[in-house]
Amino acid sequence: MRAGTARLVIPFVLCSIGASAVQAQSSPTTQFTIGAKVWDAAWLSYVPATYSGVSAAGQGVFADSLNAVEGERRTSVLPQLFVRHGAYFASASYGRFSSDFHVQASPLVLPTGQTLIGSRTDYLKRRESDINIGYMVTPEVGLAIGYKDATETRDLSFGGAPQRTALLSTRVRGLLLGAAGNFAVYQKLRMYAQAAYGPARFKADFYDRGAILKTHGRYLIGELGLNYPVFMSASGTVATAAIGYRTQTVRTDSFDTVFLEKHELRDVRDGLVLSLSVTL
Repeated sequence: MRAGTARLVIPFVLCSIGASAVQAQSSPTTQFTIGAKVWDAAWLSYVPATYSGVSAAGQGVFADSLNAVEGERRTSVLPQLFVRHGAYFASASYGRFSSDFHVQASPLVLPTGQTLIGSRTDYLKRRESDINIGYMVTPEVGLAIGYKDATETRDLSFGGAPQRTALLSTRVRGLLLGAAGNFAVYQKLRMYAQAAYGPARFKADFYDRGAILKTHGRYLIGELGLNYPVFMSASGTVATAAIGYRTQTVRTDSFDTVFLEKHELRDVRDGLVLSLSVTL
């Protein structure tokens, strides 16, 4: 592919207005919220490959194939930090994700020019960090702008071989606009919603080709759930538990190397989230 392989990174930004912090009324005092989010998610991505063949003119050519593959479901823990002063807030988060993607029939071009068909496994590891700043436009709704920095490595093994080959590494930097809200449902039970959207710049380094590709992407992140204060002290300390569903998608345009066909690629990670935060 000429562009688009960098879509293998899904940007992850928290428009992370902590559940307990969003509930609080605007105050001149400074609040600190620390917490962790447990995310049990499925991961749909693409496995790119190259095969050889003959064109209509009888010439030998190479072309790309893309298999949409569901990776192994994994659970990750994401630490979070949130600071609020009056109507202004800032947040930071960090995430580490990994999964194995198995394909039963994938092409591999041999040095002779022939195409070998065999099983293949891609091993993805991703690290993501986010910083956000925002403003509470009402006691229940906040707007945020966030910076995303992420890296991903991809190794592969072909035909059940025990050894892995480093395929590529990807770096992404993005700027997202987000919004979050927290609304009363019944007594202390509240519903929260988060959404973020924005562009990002991708840079992919292919080890096997010695090439560096740059492209742009767009991604959308959303989360919806319920939260409840499980502990409240006289000093103002509040512990909040939450359960919800989170999804994040990145779409990138890709072009076939030979025939210049345009493809819109989509990479999705989504699943159940459980959160616990403490506001001081």
